[in-house]
Amino acid sequence: MKVLVVDDDVLMHEVIAAFLTRYGQDHEVEIIIKALHDPVQALFEMTTNGSVYDLILLDVRLPKLSGDEIYTGISRGHPELLKRILFITGFPKDLKRKLPETELRVLEKPFRYPPFETSVIEITT
Repeated sequence: MKVLVVDDDVLMHEVIAAFLTRYGQDHEVEIIIKALHDPVQALFEMTTNGSVYDLILLDVRLPKLSGDEIYTGISRGHPELLKRILFITGFPKDLKRKLPETELRVLEKPFRYPPFETSVIEITT
């Protein structure tokens, strides 16, 4: 399973990588992670190579370009990717306010492994 992680917090990248490693072991699946800190670079990656990712983990509050702005940009050019996005945020109300009519998959920070695992299963199966 190929995963794109977009978060500006290095510690969050480490937590997600550890959870994905555990998920791979628990479900006997190879996990390949590409981690990006820059949201502009992430938007470019999604628009050029998005189809290779089974799962996209996307923070909301990012410098330069927010997660909801990335989501909106992707929805215009690559709507098939939207079902692969899991927002990981400490500010779920920001998403509801900015995208009120959109049904989104959101995992609220801080989170534990079981809800993370459930969310990954929902998106990738």
